[in-house]
Amino acid sequence: MSTLAFAALTTRREEATPGTSTSTAPPGVQSYVDALAALVPAEVLTLHGIILSVTTKTQTPATTITEPQTLYWAFFGLLLLATALYVVPRFKRWDRLDYVRMFIPPVAFVAWTMLQRATAFDAVCPSLGDASRTVIAVFVAAFLAFVAAVLANKADQKQP
Repeated sequence: MSTLAFAALTTRREEATPGTSTSTAPPGVQSYVDALAALVPAEVLTLHGIILSVTTKTQTPATTITEPQTLYWAFFGLLLLATALYVVPRFKRWDRLDYVRMFIPPVAFVAWTMLQRATAFDAVCPSLGDASRTVIAVFVAAFLAFVAAVLANKADQKQP
C-alpha cells in the first residue's frame, strides 16, 4: 500500500457522513485497509531498497554493509520522509489524532527493517540479535495494526 494512501483514506473517512465510510460513502472499504496502508509504507521501503543497492555488497551467502555511515543517516532520513508523506497531505485537515497517525508509517518502516537482514536497521542497531529483533518487530506490527484500525474507526465517526 502506501503512506500517501493512508493519509488519503483518513481524509476520505473524515469527509464522509459518520458511520458510512466503511460501506456506502468513500472510501467504501473496511478499516483493515487503513491498517494495511499504514503498515506498508511502500514509498520509503522502495527507496530503502534502492539505498541498500548502493550501500551493501552481496556475495553468496552473505550481504555486507559497505557504507555504514551513509546507511545510518539514510535510515533517519527515511523515517523523516515516512512522517512527511503522511503529514503533508493531511496538513490542511489536521486533527489531534493525526499526531498519533503520523508515527505509524515510520514505526512500521522500522519494523520492516528489523524483520529483514542487512538493512538500514543494522547500521543503526547492529548488536540486536535476530530473535529479539524479529519478536519485537512482530509485536510492534500487531500493535500498529490495531492502532491504525481504531484510528480509522475514529475517523469514520468524525463529523465532516
